[in-house]
Amino acid sequence: MLKSYFEDITITMKIYRNIPIMYEDNHIIVVEKPAGLLSQKDFTNTESLLEIIKEYIKTTYNKPGNVFLGLVHRLDKQVSGIMVYAKTSRAASRLSLQFRSHDVIKIYSAAVKTPVYADTLWHTIHDTIVRNHDKTLVSNNDHHTMRASLKYKIIYSGTAFSLALIQLYTGKKHQIRAQLSHLGMPIANDTKYGGEKISNKSSIGLHAVYLQFTHPVSKEIMSFYSSPNEIFSLVFNTIDIDSVITNALHNECYSF
Repeated sequence: MLKSYFEDITITMKIYRNIPIMYEDNHIIVVEKPAGLLSQKDFTNTESLLEIIKEYIKTTYNKPGNVFLGLVHRLDKQVSGIMVYAKTSRAASRLSLQFRSHDVIKIYSAAVKTPVYADTLWHTIHDTIVRNHDKTLVSNNDHHTMRASLKYKIIYSGTAFSLALIQLYTGKKHQIRAQLSHLGMPIANDTKYGGEKISNKSSIGLHAVYLQFTHPVSKEIMSFYSSPNEIFSLVFNTIDIDSVITNALHNECYSF
């Protein structure tokens, strides 16, 4: 059975400290991460989405002591979109296994520099990447390289920017940003990877737009859609971005 959450969920969606809570039950919680917020704390000890959702659970349900919340995947700080957290250790273990086994479908929308040869086909890209200080580089010359695979498809072509869907096969840090930049399609406002600056906001034109996974307890297939962030509105101000993306997803037989 497929359980989907799109238009109807916006009617009952909770908001906690500007974080939309898309869905929750006793085992999982699905939220929309805003750009500029870490998925979990790093060396800077800056507040993260993980701490905010823990606070939400503790406050909403009057939980005593520490609240368990399992991190099973991440989004870069500059990236917005759908994230699922586990509310129990059993759910965390089962969801983590799905992510490691690549059974989760993760699709991103990206505002990219229009490629020289734009078409509407899926292109699968296999690279090896390496971390160099705070940046990810496509490289074949280092024995510390990691495999990075994705596929992308241009669903709208503009003069300067195009709208792409990206499906991840591996989940490396800054992977999409590095691979698309290497292809000559840097992401809008992602100046770290050669993208054109169009806003002083910390967000870039990359958004986790669709997530599908199996519920760790009920075994239902669950799917979620999230509208792109404000960078997309700045770049594509003459088209209905949601319609373009949702039509493309439906054409690929992704239900929500």
